[in-house]
Amino acid sequence: MRVLRAIVFVILTILLVWVLDKPLGSLPAIGRLLDPVQGCLANAEPVNYDFSQNIKCTSLQHPVTVWLDNRMVPHIHATNDYDVYYTEGYIHAIFRLWQMDMETRAAAGRVSEVIGSKGFNYDRLQRRKGMVYAAENSLKAIEADPRAKLMLDAYSEGVNSYIATLRYRTLPLEYKLMGFTPEPWTNLKSALLLKYMADDLTGYSEDIPLTYLRDMLPAATFRALYPEKTQDSKPVIPTGTAFAPPSLAALPEPNDSVWSHFKASDFAQPRDEGKGSNNWVLSGNRTQSGAAILCNDPHLGINLPSLWFEVQLQAPGMNVYGVSLPGAPGVIIGFNDSITWGFTNNYRDVKDFYEVHRVKGGKDKYWFAGKQLGFDNRVERIKIKGKPDYLDTVRYTIQGPMLYDETYHGPGGLQKPMAMCWMAHRATSELLSVYLLNRATNYTEFVDAIMHFECPAQNMAYADKAGNIALWGQGQFVNKWKEQGRYIMNGADSAGLWKELIPMHENPHALNPGQGYLASANQSVTDSTYPYYYNGTFYEFRAWRINQVLDTMHKATVEDMFKLQNDTYSILAANMLPIMLSNISSINDKYTSEIKSWNYRLEAESKAATIFQVWWSYLYAGLWEERFKKVPDNLWPLPERTMQLIQTGQISSYCGKDNGMGTFEQVVQVSYQKTIDSLKKLETTTGLEWYKVKNTSIKHLTKLPAFSMPGLKIGGWGNVVNAAKGDHAPSWRMVVQMGKEIEAYAVYPGGQSGNPGSKYYADFVNDWVSGKYYRLQFFTNTAQQRSDKAKFTINFNPQ
Repeated sequence: MRVLRAIVFVILTILLVWVLDKPLGSLPAIGRLLDPVQGCLANAEPVNYDFSQNIKCTSLQHPVTVWLDNRMVPHIHATNDYDVYYTEGYIHAIFRLWQMDMETRAAAGRVSEVIGSKGFNYDRLQRRKGMVYAAENSLKAIEADPRAKLMLDAYSEGVNSYIATLRYRTLPLEYKLMGFTPEPWTNLKSALLLKYMADDLTGYSEDIPLTYLRDMLPAATFRALYPEKTQDSKPVIPTGTAFAPPSLAALPEPNDSVWSHFKASDFAQPRDEGKGSNNWVLSGNRTQSGAAILCNDPHLGINLPSLWFEVQLQAPGMNVYGVSLPGAPGVIIGFNDSITWGFTNNYRDVKDFYEVHRVKGGKDKYWFAGKQLGFDNRVERIKIKGKPDYLDTVRYTIQGPMLYDETYHGPGGLQKPMAMCWMAHRATSELLSVYLLNRATNYTEFVDAIMHFECPAQNMAYADKAGNIALWGQGQFVNKWKEQGRYIMNGADSAGLWKELIPMHENPHALNPGQGYLASANQSVTDSTYPYYYNGTFYEFRAWRINQVLDTMHKATVEDMFKLQNDTYSILAANMLPIMLSNISSINDKYTSEIKSWNYRLEAESKAATIFQVWWSYLYAGLWEERFKKVPDNLWPLPERTMQLIQTGQISSYCGKDNGMGTFEQVVQVSYQKTIDSLKKLETTTGLEWYKVKNTSIKHLTKLPAFSMPGLKIGGWGNVVNAAKGDHAPSWRMVVQMGKEIEAYAVYPGGQSGNPGSKYYADFVNDWVSGKYYRLQFFTNTAQQRSDKAKFTINFNPQ
């Protein structure tokens, strides 16, 4: 009996060990994960951990030294291009490998491989957009230039050299939790990351809802509610800028056959506010120091690990500092010995849609210009953890991939097949632009560099030590006829095809304007004198405020720039609140008492900010929700346009019983009653402080609460300069003064390490929340680098 019990015990032990060593469904191997030596506890980084080490690398050509400062920013010093990018890849992998892996999987539509069926819908959308197709096209362009190819080859080698050192114990924590291991890095992964950013910045399109609205509304009403440019816009390129005569002739507008038309039966069924970025530059005659100042704070999704990784790269002909994208070589936004630059999203439309007319009875053909053309089919194999692979055939037309078809419906359940033409599908080499930007020493070289930056379109601010300032609305654009691409086009009509590309040197730009500054905040790029047609989605509130402040600033300091980047003054509130209050003048409660003395700032602890924002959201919905309830994507008139209609009294034309509502005064009163009800609920739950209500949070990419930072005590919103919303916010605040000695300051909401068990994981967050900046340590020579400013040293040596 004892022998039998012993045998049973041994068998059970073997089974338990076997079970704990195997993944269970979506769960990783629990035994390995809980192993106190090899498992998740191995990722707990000691507070006094010494990052200094000596690393032997077979691919390295010459020794490289990396100095890590007290914020864990690596300063990489190499003697050639290959070694500097190899080392950058190795360093990125040390600190951010899992993030790089997941973001490129997300770009390629491969998330289901590691998280299972809950990632399937996302993956399928990515495949149908043609993300891998776009990255493959760009990789050909990148590798056609020896400089860009060397960047990628060296970078990939560096990442793979680090991956080769990993064992289960040293894997990043998330790999252990999710039960998978890193695969070799490739040049295509870096190209995918760049397309991932292009998709994030140019993915939004209003073509479908605008097409519906154009057919739904009287022409005059449509133009009044949905103008292509907001009245009184302060364009990026100052009004009155003289543009060179266009080299391409204006195209005639085709007849109505070019348009697609929608009706309610084509669909099976609030607009986001002011997501974007800010940058501006001031010439020396507007600064106290006499030196030009550049400021940039791109507003992007905020996550942990952070989107950005701070780094300095030194090699012959290059000494550059700024933020890089883990997964790609070079510095994206930053400065070097001579110049500084920063980006905001341009929002000029670079994505058009076409209704595809398939040949009846012929699944594999469609009509174009009176001819039957065959689709180019691309079979996408989507691997799903724990389930069979899914095969999705994406049909490519002459315009681009057929994003929507009978198996995959569009917004609002759109039933029509739709092809997408997107600038990011082209073979472009933004990486070459980064290579040249990092080495540019003057304005001419800056312009030469950005001529390779095609998509995503960006407003690129510039300043240099010589005192020059400039701003370009940069990207590759098409010479379009008026309104081409604003609405869905008939894919069978050849008039809708993209034709000639506008020479990039004719993109709107300004150099050393008389006003002494230039500012971009995702507003309209130019006034009506620009000779080429363009449309897009533009926002004005932040631009109005930034220009309002800069117009009166003549002795600006870097501290003034810090203050402006953190500014929470609401142009919307200042213009709307008095009107709103005048329509409820008979009400005098504690909420009206609170907002009557308010300073219109959306500060973190302001209760008045909450009262206004809640009230405005109800008023905005009250004006448009009923009237446009069938419109796809809930596309209502912009808040900027709504404000102008209210100020001028024109809003009354869109109120009344005929539009399913009462008078404007009645809408205001009803919206206030709804506000009171909401505020009372908030008082018993979150409280009325603005930061508690908007709940700006930095979530880990896995959404695990333990690795996230919710409820940050920060003010702002999308309609103010400090555009800190729920999960979008200033992702990198940078101020650079280009004096004899460069003064640079910055902060971002995260930390250099991607390891949740490291003290460097989120150590910048509290300073970012409070509006503090770090003086950046820009090393200019090796003697300075060897000073006590270097906390740790990593020596890379050829093996």
